[in-house]
Amino acid sequence: MAMANNKTQCFTCNKEKITYPCKGYSKEFCLMDLTKHQQILNHELNYITNEYNEFKQTINEQKQNPQIDLLIKQIDQWEINSTEIIQQKAQECREIAMGCLPTFFIDIEKKINDLSQQIKQIHQENECNEINLNYLKSQLVEITEELNNPSKISIKEDSQSFINEISIISSKISKFNKWKQNAITVASGNGEEDWMDLLSGPAELIVDTTNRSISILDDECNRREIPRTNQNQKMLDDIFDHRRSSIDILYDDLYILRIR
Repeated sequence: MAMANNKTQCFTCNKEKITYPCKGYSKEFCLMDLTKHQQILNHELNYITNEYNEFKQTINEQKQNPQIDLLIKQIDQWEINSTEIIQQKAQECREIAMGCLPTFFIDIEKKINDLSQQIKQIHQENECNEINLNYLKSQLVEITEELNNPSKISIKEDSQSFINEISIISSKISKFNKWKQNAITVASGNGEEDWMDLLSGPAELIVDTTNRSISILDDECNRREIPRTNQNQKMLDDIFDHRRSSIDILYDDLYILRIR
């Protein structure tokens, strides 16, 4: 009785041997080549791990970037300088205001003395009449209002800042790309008719990141959703030639995912 032949062709050496599958690669390897293949994978994993560790170290170093410390020191110094300028300006205004008060009261006292002399003169000359009384009343009211409302002294605000404003400018701008959620129905039923909104045997889902479009390839309806042009003719031919044997295909900006 002949022994059953359980040998298949090794993907690497192309010899008929007892082979073992590689789940991630979907190929059969003999024991020797499978060992080499696993060593290659382990080497690539170690390389990725080292790259990750170096990248993580770079992030930690950038978090402690002395440039940030320098910026913070500059901001602190700006705060100190600005505070000193404000305090100096406030003190100048206080001195000016205090200097205006003596002048203001001197002016009021001068008017009061003048009014007092006029009252004495009227008493001495004994010439009191309505005109003199009305004049004295109006002068007294005017002096009283000026004392109660010192309109000559006020604060004027300037809209233009005398402090240099600062801001932080970063050349790094985070950008998040999102697909617009303008959804449309691509399949309203199940069947083999030649309707554009009907699916019978969807096999692959093609995501085109360049044109931001999604196409569905249907085995039963033999649909090819991507328009054929001179630029993408070869690309489409390659895609459809590999449809039966590939689980996932990456073709430039196209991602082809096996549905079933």
